[in-house]
Amino acid sequence: MSHLNKVLLFLCFSFPLFGQPDSTSKSVFQLYGYAEGYYLIDPIQKTAHEKESFFFNHANANQWDLNLGILGLSIKKGPLNVQISGMLGSYSSRNLANEGKIWRNIFEMNLSYQMAEKWSILAGIFPSHIGFESAKNAENWTLSRSFVAENSPYYESGLSISYKPNMAWTYSILALRGWQHIQDFRPALGTQITYVATNSWIWNSSGFIGNEGNGLRLFHDFYWVIPLSKKVKTVLISDLGFQNEFWHGEALMMQVKLSNKWKLAGRIEQFSDRKSIILAPDSFIQSASINADFSLFPKMLFRAEWKVYHLSNETSNIHSPEYIIGVVLGK
Repeated sequence: MSHLNKVLLFLCFSFPLFGQPDSTSKSVFQLYGYAEGYYLIDPIQKTAHEKESFFFNHANANQWDLNLGILGLSIKKGPLNVQISGMLGSYSSRNLANEGKIWRNIFEMNLSYQMAEKWSILAGIFPSHIGFESAKNAENWTLSRSFVAENSPYYESGLSISYKPNMAWTYSILALRGWQHIQDFRPALGTQITYVATNSWIWNSSGFIGNEGNGLRLFHDFYWVIPLSKKVKTVLISDLGFQNEFWHGEALMMQVKLSNKWKLAGRIEQFSDRKSIILAPDSFIQSASINADFSLFPKMLFRAEWKVYHLSNETSNIHSPEYIIGVVLGK
């Protein structure tokens, strides 16, 4: 089956599932689907090919492909909530390549429980507490992910306990199986503090400490969402890691809401890993992008992006523009 046929088949199959609660049961039962198809144009290498190994999203160029497709089940009864969802696409085949075959197609498998008014617990496989950007494209300002996002966890497994004393502050501590691991067990701790102001300011601090097999890894992610007006907002992102040596990444994004259907966004960033802690070989990357979104329906999003990046290391010096178009169904 061709890449285009796989994309169309998944989109057609999942579209009817976007939110179907069972109101006849005391439990809230919901089937849901999500899909993001894309076509990435590489004007330098004009034939179909895979991109460099440090890209975990939109990894195939000059062909239609499915980046991420999700089919899931949600069950909520009182304070208990269960999430089970499977996935396929170039994101899962790349980002979970080190997991066992059973786990490579699991997007979420967790249960959460509201222990008290201010306390909650989450256990299983769940989205990472680190970073501004998500594995789900519909939740991000730009079509492609920043290099900061690509080189920090998208998912985690373990246990999270959260305390929310009021509407603004949330504190979480996590016992994890490591830096984006499901099958392997490398005990680690995570922390998160989030402040959401009434004027839409968001301040987030997320931490990680654990041994990833070659020394103790210490990591901190910080982002600050700043509304400049009712239609314009920006976010500052800074990541700093240490595992025998330092690596770091910074990004600045801005989003402009032109109307209920149209949005524009831009990003500039850099990522430096001169000692090959995260990237191999050692690399310094700079990138910029411009993004346009058109929302035809509440759960259908058309996206287009122009992106250029420059990567330099001991073996290569890549300066590559690329163009991406995408369609997202679901949220």
